Amino acid sequence: MQHFSSKHIVAIVAITIFSFTVACDKAAPNAANPVAQNAGSTALPANLLVTEQPTGAMGVIEARTAAKTGDRVAVIGRIGGSRAPFVSSRAIFTIVDQSMKSCIETGEEEHCPRPWDYCCEDKKELAKSMASIEISDANGKPLALALETEGTFRPLMLIAVEGTLQSTEGGSFVVRAEHVYKVANDPLASKIK
Repeated sequence: MQHFSSKHIVAIVAITIFSFTVACDKAAPNAANPVAQNAGSTALPANLLVTEQPTGAMGVIEARTAAKTGDRVAVIGRIGGSRAPFVSSRAIFTIVDQSMKSCIETGEEEHCPRPWDYCCEDKKELAKSMASIEISDANGKPLALALETEGTFRPLMLIAVEGTLQSTEGGSFVVRAEHVYKVANDPLASKIK
C-alpha cells in the first residue's frame, strides 16, 4: 500500500480545485449568451475565401508604412515568419512580405526542416516584414480554430488578405481578415509540402 505525504495530498487537492475552477469558469452556451455559442466555432466564415485578388493589394512592408489603425487594407504575403506561424487553437497566423526569401527560394532547403521560419533572413528585417492575420467571429474575437490542422492554409502559401488594421502598437501589425485570396499560379506551390 502506497502512503502519500501531506505535501502530496495538498498538491492533489490544489490541482483538483484548480481544475474545477477552470472548468466552471466557462460560460455555457445558450440563447441568452450568443458569445459563448460563437466561442466554440470550428468553421471558417463562408465568405472568407474569395476567387479574385483584392484590388490594390500591397506587400506587408509597404502596408506597414502606409496604413494606420482602423484603415481598410489589402496585403499580400507568404504564411510564415516563425517555426509555428499558426497560433494553436485560434484562427491567427503570420504572413511575410515577398521580399523576404525562404530557404526554398534561396535553394538552401536541404539544411532547413522548416523553410517557412525564414531562418536565413536577418531577424530585425524579418520582424519589419511581418503581419499578423486574425479571422474573427461576429463579435471581433478570433475564432477558436486550429488553422494548422484545419487544412485550408499551409506554411509558405502565398495569400492576399483584405480587412481592417487593428493595431500598430509596439511594432505589431494586425489585420482582421474579411476576405482571403489564395494566389493562383504561385511559383512555390509545387514545393510546399
